[in-house]
Amino acid sequence: MKTFPLLPLLAVAALAGCDRAPTVRDICQASPELCADLNTSGWCRHDRAAIVHARYQFGLTNDVAHKFEELVKLESYVDCMSHVSQMVSKSGRKTLEQERSHFYLKSLDALEALQQETRDHSDPALSLYHWSRFNDEAALGRFLDAESQGQLHGIRLKRLAGLFFSESHPDKARDYLLDVVEADPEAAEQDSELLLQLGYVLSKLKQRETAYLFTYLGQPKQAPASPEALARHLGLAHTKVEQLVQRAEELADQMEAGRLPRAQLNL
Repeated sequence: MKTFPLLPLLAVAALAGCDRAPTVRDICQASPELCADLNTSGWCRHDRAAIVHARYQFGLTNDVAHKFEELVKLESYVDCMSHVSQMVSKSGRKTLEQERSHFYLKSLDALEALQQETRDHSDPALSLYHWSRFNDEAALGRFLDAESQGQLHGIRLKRLAGLFFSESHPDKARDYLLDVVEADPEAAEQDSELLLQLGYVLSKLKQRETAYLFTYLGQPKQAPASPEALARHLGLAHTKVEQLVQRAEELADQMEAGRLPRAQLNL
């Protein structure tokens, strides 16, 4: 995707004293090319906004991280538009149904075009994407080469690496996931999926007590396992439960305050 000449004008306007970032409407008015293949109605608006902003940011920075963001959001948008396109208009308006189908097909075209465009890219996040979606062994090789050379940077990519290595190299997974938590402990304390994944890899490494802390904090609030059941699951003595729950609650307080006490946790 080329860099659109009107994008820098929006950036300059923001730096010149505007008190807000450009909205989707701002971007689409200045650079309609970024939005032409997306619906303008209320359907799937969150995914649509994310796609527009990813395209806008790529145009400003030429950072391929925004290509990855666009791919992921396009997938979500395609799924959303697929459901929308199957809806029957209560008013009986065929034009509305045709419009939905039109933008669903346009979204498929956009996703397939971007997948083709990024297929051979050396970026590790894009490489991991193509391996995970298409079992592309060449892409996997590029990702592993980048990882072996210490080229995995950024929170999103480290989180993906943590997931990728969870089974084969849980020690690597632990380190990547801890980097993610440490980058923003306050946000991580609210991220159940991240906490549970970290608890899982710690349990694989036999760091059971620390695994208990993160797993305890990551449980769904609506239906958590009992503290005793969680201890049994991790092979911990029931006599330790009270102390572990207290430590988990202390860890939550520290994370909410923006700290991850790695030394205290033997991490």
